[in-house]
This record gives sequence, C-alpha cells and structure tokens, in this order.
Amino acid sequence: MANLTYTQIYSMTSEQISEVIADNMENKNFDDIISINTKLSEIGKVQQARKKLYPSIQEQLDMQYWDNVNSTTKWKDKISEIKTAKPLPQD
Repeated sequence: MANLTYTQIYSMTSEQISEVIADNMENKNFDDIISINTKLSEIGKVQQARKKLYPSIQEQLDMQYWDNVNSTTKWKDKISEIKTAKPLPQD
C-alpha cells in the first residue's frame, strides 16, 4: 500500500494500521513503514500533550452537567480551546 496520509491514519483502527504495516513488511516497503510510524509518533505526541491539559473525567462530567442545567457551553469551549492549542498534524 502506498504511503498513508494523516487523514487516512485518523480514519483507521489500530488493527487496520497493523495490517497495512504487515503488508508493507511483506512487500519490503520499508519507507512506507517508517513514514507510518513517524506519523503515528507525531499523533501520539499531540495526544499526550492534550491529555495533560484536559480536565479530569469527573471535572468534565461536572462541567457537562452544569452546562446542561445553565444552558452554557463551558465544557465544549474548554475542549475546543485545547484542541485548537494542540492541533493534530495535517497532510
């Protein structure tokens, strides 16, 4: 399989990615494997950075509850702020 884009990787399950890597190994497409692993690493770095910024699950549930009660969007705004500050890599 040809080199995957970030968009393609985002739409795949880990099982599908493993299958693509196995196919590339079988066909000795090592550059594609390196590219996929590099992109997965970059995605992982962003996910780890976001994880440190997200409020705890308990805090997020509390925010969602009060947003529902008060007709506010504080939870959605906070998550959007984090995703904007730490965007996923693009093609």
